[in-house]
Amino acid sequence: MPRPNYKWWVLYIVMIGTLMGALDSSIVNVSIPRIMADFGSSIDDIEWVVTGYMLSFSVLIPLTAWFRDRIGHKALYIASLLVFTLGSILCGFAWNLPSLIVARVIQAFGGGAITPTGMAMIAEVFPRHERGKAMGYWGMGVIIGPAIGPTLGGYLTHTFGWRSIFLVNLPIGIIGMLLAARVLMPDKPHASTRKPFDLAGFVFLSTFLVSFLLGLSKGEHEGWTSTYLITCMIIALVGLVGFFVVETQVEDPIVDLSLFESSVFSICTMVSVVRSVALFGGVFLLPLFLQQQMGFDEIRSGLILLPGALVVAFFMPIAGKISDRTGPRLLTIAGLVAVAYFMYMYRNMDINMSVWDVIKPTLVRGFGMGLLMAPVMATALNAVPTRKAGAASSLLNLLQQVGGSLGIAILATVLSHRAHFHLNVLGSSLERSSPAFRDSFKRVFQYALNLGSAHGDARKIAGALVAKAMAQSAVVSAFQDAFIVGAGIVAIALLPSLLLPNKATGHTELDLSKME
Repeated sequence: MPRPNYKWWVLYIVMIGTLMGALDSSIVNVSIPRIMADFGSSIDDIEWVVTGYMLSFSVLIPLTAWFRDRIGHKALYIASLLVFTLGSILCGFAWNLPSLIVARVIQAFGGGAITPTGMAMIAEVFPRHERGKAMGYWGMGVIIGPAIGPTLGGYLTHTFGWRSIFLVNLPIGIIGMLLAARVLMPDKPHASTRKPFDLAGFVFLSTFLVSFLLGLSKGEHEGWTSTYLITCMIIALVGLVGFFVVETQVEDPIVDLSLFESSVFSICTMVSVVRSVALFGGVFLLPLFLQQQMGFDEIRSGLILLPGALVVAFFMPIAGKISDRTGPRLLTIAGLVAVAYFMYMYRNMDINMSVWDVIKPTLVRGFGMGLLMAPVMATALNAVPTRKAGAASSLLNLLQQVGGSLGIAILATVLSHRAHFHLNVLGSSLERSSPAFRDSFKRVFQYALNLGSAHGDARKIAGALVAKAMAQSAVVSAFQDAFIVGAGIVAIALLPSLLLPNKATGHTELDLSKME
């Protein structure tokens, strides 16, 4: 018999692994310049430190449900922590860039299983009417990790060197494994579902994921009409078609597509994917603006983003508890409206805005994400039988990963294209006949003369500075446009969210036909 507080011990142990995995998703980016300098690597080569992790992470997620059926959650969770920790140690002692990339792949094979396994464990030990509350507490690790990652990574890199950002996982991983081995009750594999491995389905799905995510991550660099990208997308399409063909033929597919027979699970998936598109895209845009346009370093940027993340962590457990009583519909709608408004608030952002003007919208986002995340995740797991919680959490995490990568690609493309558009519009002001150009040129020219520059040099300085200012103005306008597009993407998720349950689901399976 499990002890009375066993479910909470499971939650605490899962939060340790989740925090470690989530922290590593953001802590590395800060140290990329130092790693480049240490290994003498180019930007194209160093990108594989991040890209290799992302691809391996995504490929591993679909396997977690199959592994759980074979070895049980306890063994799978401990093994995931072990592989992740060993990968972190190898990263910390990498002797060149290829060894670091291989170590990151090993690290990702552990990290890819931690979150879906943890979600499934929570779903199994908590009754349906408490899952919202449990997901709210668990989600604190998901949010706090990426929030403190840049700040912690910048501090560790500056103080102890870049290898410390990986070695910091060692004590966390050891504590997590010891607690899991000591506290978690042995769980038997699902004997009734010990299915054979769907190799063909896994190969086709991996082909799709690798090609699609690789194309998205390299698309802006290589060009969206380049041979490279077209090849990636063709291979991805072949993989996706092959995957669906195989999954409809085999008896035990690698991904349980029957989960989508639940209307509520399908709606939760749609909301989660659209949310990920906007969320990951927004998380990509804001630090970029703070560092490239406002001149803040990584540590200060991380500190500016921290209050919003703390707001998320504060509201997630509250929203989870409310969702258990009232259902997810109103909370999800309110959360989506707040997240959309957060992005819309940056429609007039500029390089001279105060720090408070930067932080204020992130607090709105924190409130919205706090209302949104736990109810949707809990409702998705409640919509399927408990025995399928592992498959459901794996599929949900996989689609969120794809959605996040798609969001970054979409908003990065909007940013690039709108920057060129605004630069062309502002470029007309560089014509000698333009009053705007003459006024700006005259002021800068006079300023240069006052500093002692010769007449010819002053003219060159004035022309260069005015052109630079206009180029920066074009980029700032492009950031404004990208955030507006992000707000529109979030608004799309409002439509399916209207179909979510508007009452607590209790212990019963969800079905839209019962909500009329």
